[in-house]
Amino acid sequence: MKKNILLGLTGSIACSKAEQFVKNYKNNFNFKILASHSSLNYLSKDFIDNNDVITDWEDIEGSPHIELARFADTFLIYPATANFIAKVNTGIADDLLTSTVLMFTKALYICPAMHEEMYLNPKTQRSLLELSQDYFILGPRFGKLDIGDEGYGRMIEPKELYDTISKIRDKIIVTSGPTIEPIDDVKVISNQSSGKQGKAIAHELLTRGYEVIYLHSANILPIPGAENYSFNTSAELFNLMIEVSIDTAYIFMVAAVSDFILDKETGKISRGNGDINLNLRENTDLIKEFKAKFPHIVTISFSAQTDNLNNFEKLRSKNSDYLVINNIIQNKFGSNENQVKVLDKDNVLLSSDVTTKNTIASEIIDLVLS
Repeated sequence: MKKNILLGLTGSIACSKAEQFVKNYKNNFNFKILASHSSLNYLSKDFIDNNDVITDWEDIEGSPHIELARFADTFLIYPATANFIAKVNTGIADDLLTSTVLMFTKALYICPAMHEEMYLNPKTQRSLLELSQDYFILGPRFGKLDIGDEGYGRMIEPKELYDTISKIRDKIIVTSGPTIEPIDDVKVISNQSSGKQGKAIAHELLTRGYEVIYLHSANILPIPGAENYSFNTSAELFNLMIEVSIDTAYIFMVAAVSDFILDKETGKISRGNGDINLNLRENTDLIKEFKAKFPHIVTISFSAQTDNLNNFEKLRSKNSDYLVINNIIQNKFGSNENQVKVLDKDNVLLSSDVTTKNTIASEIIDLVLS
C-alpha cells in the first residue's frame, strides 16, 4: 500500500526541487500538496495546473487542517523557509499550513532552505535545535546558493529526501572539538581544535539521512537535527561514547583528545606560590579502548600530524578500521580548508586536494560508507 504524503511548500526558490520530488515519486506515494501563499510565487504554472494545490481554508470543505493531518502518514515541509521555521517553533498557526503542522501527530520532516547568513543566524539555529526535539530536521547541506553564492543553506536533493523517508539508515557517532583537562578549578590544558571538520561530517551525514549522535566539546555549538551531547574532559567523552554506542554502526572520532592528563588540584593554584611543575601523564587511547569493547563498530580515527607520513603503525595500534591524517603545519587549526589522507590497514585510499572541510567530509563519507 502506498504511503500518503502531505507535502508542505513555503516561499523559496527551492520549490523547484519539490516539483521534481513529486514528478519523480508520484508512483511511489499518494501526494497532497499544501502550499503557503508565498510559495505560489515559486511554483510553475504547469505544476499548479496539474496538481491539486491546496492553499486556503476554502479549498476543502469542512475542517481542512484536521482532514489533511489525518490523511497523511508522513508530512514533509520541503522547502522550509526561516520564517516558517520561526513561526512553527513559537506555535504560530496563522494559515492553513502552520495550523496543519500543529494538528499533525506522526513523522514530520522539515527541510530548511535559505541563505547561509539566515541559516547560521542564532535565532534560526535556536529554533531548529528546539524543533529537532519533536521533528526530523533534514539538512541543509553545504553547496551552491542563490545569486551564485556558496555555503550552508542548500536544501537536500529529492533523492536524499526519498532515501530518508523510505528506509531507516544507520546510527552514527561523530565526536568533535577539543577535550579540556583541568589543572585546578580555574586553569585547564587543551588544544586549538575548532571542531569544524567534525561539524562538517555531522552535517553531511544528517543531510544523507543518517541518525547522528553528535558528541561535541562544551565550547562548540550543538547541531540542529542531531542528538547532541557535550563534554569537557576526555573521560567525559569516553563515557558518552560508551553510553550512546547501542545499535551504532560507525564512529567518526574527529575530536582532538588530549595526549596528556593530570591530577586536578582543588581550588586555585596561586601565582604567589611561585613556579610549579605539572605532572603530565599519558592519556588513554580512547578509540583503542572503544574498539576493544565494540569490535563490530566501524571506527574512523583522525590524527593531527606535523608531517605527511602514512602512519599505518598508528592505525594498527589503535585497531581502527580507518585513519584520516591531516598535517596541522600545512593546514592550521581553525582553518575552513583541509587536506587529508585516508588509510585502511594496508593502503592509502584517498589523498585529497586542499579544499573546504565540507568537501573533505563528503569525500570521506563517500569512501567509508560506500
